[in-house]
Amino acid sequence: MKKNKIIIVGSGLIGRLMALYLGRQGHDIHLYDKADKKGTGSAARAAGGMLTPYSESLIAEPEIVKMGMQGISMWPDILATLDEYTFYQQQGSLVVSHTQDVGDMQRFVRHIQTHWSQCDMRKLNRNQLAELEPEIARRFNSAIYLPEEGQLGNRKLMSALTHQLDVEGINWYLNSKITHLSKGKIVCNDKHISADLVIDCRGVGATDDLKNLRAVRGELFQLFAPEVNITRPVRLMHPHYHLYIAPKPNNHYVVGATEIESDNTGPMTVRSALELLSAAYSVHPGFAEAEIKEQVSACRPALSDNSPAVYNQSGLIRINGLYRHGFLLAPVVLQQALVAVSEQFSSRSLNLSQENPLIKQVS
Repeated sequence: MKKNKIIIVGSGLIGRLMALYLGRQGHDIHLYDKADKKGTGSAARAAGGMLTPYSESLIAEPEIVKMGMQGISMWPDILATLDEYTFYQQQGSLVVSHTQDVGDMQRFVRHIQTHWSQCDMRKLNRNQLAELEPEIARRFNSAIYLPEEGQLGNRKLMSALTHQLDVEGINWYLNSKITHLSKGKIVCNDKHISADLVIDCRGVGATDDLKNLRAVRGELFQLFAPEVNITRPVRLMHPHYHLYIAPKPNNHYVVGATEIESDNTGPMTVRSALELLSAAYSVHPGFAEAEIKEQVSACRPALSDNSPAVYNQSGLIRINGLYRHGFLLAPVVLQQALVAVSEQFSSRSLNLSQENPLIKQVS
């Protein structure tokens, strides 16, 4: 059986997953990236790893929520194929609000009841909250518990994927400057390279080729807080921003995130830092003594409808638009992108759009 040579440009989350799964199908995979194996500068490293579709449903399209719940159910099978440990948790998430923002919480509850009646939403009083998260109950009299939600360790996952790609013999080309990308060919470091298929996973790096693609800046903190003991993701309802606190192993926490329509990747602003850290402190006073391990700023790729897409064209597939839902939607996007690749090498025409709505056929 002939091996198909596939070039994948971009080794963020979806690029790595595509490389891994296509390599396991027997294709000859060549993975290119402008950075290193850590994914420096990628949206995947600047993330909280939140798997919380219902919590975010007020600011997300309904299809995102549906795909998100499907994605949560798919992650355990993906992680089970990786040799290295990665952090995954599905013990639910909490939504809380301060007294002055109770109207936002009430609006959220009505939204879930009206649009997502299938959601297992539980209203907790202080005693019930204390059973789940005792330290959150010190500041809040009530909360919403969403037991179907969870999180994963985004950086641990990227590290595990790096290890797996190396173990399975995927060809890596790091610090590669891609100046042109088209059907069946790329130009890398001024060298023309051909393949049976090129897959573009560059995220915001593809803005010159995808006119409906824009960059959205996001900022977050990596904190070490030994005086804080929270075990589940917590979202704070607020009229201006959507704060989350994602607990990671060994008293590490991700606190985020801002959302700014900008392609600026410079350092975090004073305003963003004040808003994020003061909000975290308002949830738990122990964050006052936390060590700031890292402040992270990065741009996330968003298409005009804020939903991901797989653009399928002979010799070229573009995967983009995972926006602020990358880890939540990645399994679904991966599944549909693999279908698009299968069609590339199929002798018969397939009607992909009905069963795989993310796939957009391009002539």
